[in-house]
Amino acid sequence: MPQQHSARLLRLLAVLLVALPSSAAGNAANNATAVGAAGHDDDRPSPPCSPSDRAALLGFKAGVTADTTGILATWAGGDCCGAWDGVTCDAATGRVVALQLEAPPPKSRHYVEGSLSPSLAGLEFLQALVIRDMGRIGGPIPAALSRLGRLRELYLEGNMLSGAIPGSLAKLGSLQYLSLAGNRLEGQLPPELAAVSGLEQINVARNRLSGGVPPSYKSLSRLAYLDLSNNLFSGPVPGFIGQFRNLALLDLSNNSFSGEIPASLCTLHSLTDLSLSHNKLAGQIPPQMGSLRSLNSLAMDGNVFVGSIPASLFLGLQELWYMNLSRNGLSGPLPTAIRNALPSLVSMDLSHNHLTGDIHQFFTSLSTAIISDVNRSNKSPSQQIVLPQKLEHLDLSMNGITGALPDFTRGAGLKWLDISSNAIGGQIPISISKLSGLERLDISRNRIRGVIPASMAEMVHLQWLDLSSNALVGRIPDNFTRLRNVRHASFKRNKLCGRIPQAKPFNLFRAAAYAHNLCLCGKPLPPCRKIDKTRDLKV
Repeated sequence: MPQQHSARLLRLLAVLLVALPSSAAGNAANNATAVGAAGHDDDRPSPPCSPSDRAALLGFKAGVTADTTGILATWAGGDCCGAWDGVTCDAATGRVVALQLEAPPPKSRHYVEGSLSPSLAGLEFLQALVIRDMGRIGGPIPAALSRLGRLRELYLEGNMLSGAIPGSLAKLGSLQYLSLAGNRLEGQLPPELAAVSGLEQINVARNRLSGGVPPSYKSLSRLAYLDLSNNLFSGPVPGFIGQFRNLALLDLSNNSFSGEIPASLCTLHSLTDLSLSHNKLAGQIPPQMGSLRSLNSLAMDGNVFVGSIPASLFLGLQELWYMNLSRNGLSGPLPTAIRNALPSLVSMDLSHNHLTGDIHQFFTSLSTAIISDVNRSNKSPSQQIVLPQKLEHLDLSMNGITGALPDFTRGAGLKWLDISSNAIGGQIPISISKLSGLERLDISRNRIRGVIPASMAEMVHLQWLDLSSNALVGRIPDNFTRLRNVRHASFKRNKLCGRIPQAKPFNLFRAAAYAHNLCLCGKPLPPCRKIDKTRDLKV
């Protein structure tokens, strides 16, 4: 394969992988070096390591005071291109083209302590510099690194680097991928960085950076990955981000961005991952967001959005598998005109809002099929719900939802259902056992009445069960002893009576789990005294 053609293929691979974890770009660089080397005669001996490169590497090693990874212990002998871990050389020239140092797991036990030596600037042919998860590499980012004119990838993640991001990094004209995530960097984003027009990735997450996004960054038109999360950034979300037509990931979460979502954000048709969580964003959710048809993940929780949820989010986002709109001020009815919407949905969290509407109608709208049946007792027609197989997590808690739970026919894919703290009434349907894959079920703090169905004992995957603060009557079914995986259960504040199932785990929970009922007895409560044989109730 000609080298020019192979380089083009590898470049395409790097662009495709840019929205994946940053290690993908580093691996692509290593592969490029390997392909380039493959074009040389295998019989030709590789040249030795350049003395100047060896000196630059040893300068970095001299700045290290502790190494529990064992990586730098291999840096001995005269040929750094031979057995020095993390060092990659060009097979034709012997010059170091990549330095990739990453602590092996577990990260808590393996680290390198020291500083980032300016001597690394002597690696003049370096294309990739990756120092990741070393844990205790501290001090500032050396301004001298700006002399690495061939550098395409700079990953200094998961260390203890401090100080400001040097504006001199703008001299790295070949830079495409920049990640300084997981350090202790302070100050603002350097406006000068906008001069690196070829940047495709900027990741400065998990630092202490502040201020706004510099207006000069509007020239970074090739950006495909922008992660500013977990910092102290403030101000509005820049409207010019809508000009980044290649943007696949935008994460501004856990900052103090304010104002409304700019309309231009809704034109990013390549966007697959959008997180605006835990900011101070306000206003209504723009209906135009339904045009982000490539979106897989949408997180807007922990803001102060108001108004209703646009139906376009459900009808337009056909590739969406994660939606989190929780902890806002959203109001109005739950969306119901969404039949066959969100076919890829795995997780939906609409909790901690002011949403209203009928829970039965909402489940009907989510159903992939509606099976009509006739109720044998009163000959009235009923509907049975078939939930999407892909739906695993549904949280509607802390709203104002009313109505009653429907009958379920299928829904084995659902693992988490939380409808607590609403105004839901009716009874627990016997068919709830059809949700056989549930691991967490929370229907507490509602107005649900009637008995606890014995059919729930078939839900053997349950680990969390909360039926507290309702109007349930009767007893806790004896066959609940089949629910051996339950780690948390609460039946308190109902009207239950009778013997608590006397087997693990139900006889081991704290008494508070059964408090404020009519006449429950048996461990962990006091023993049942006299039993009415016809009702098996304590009298």
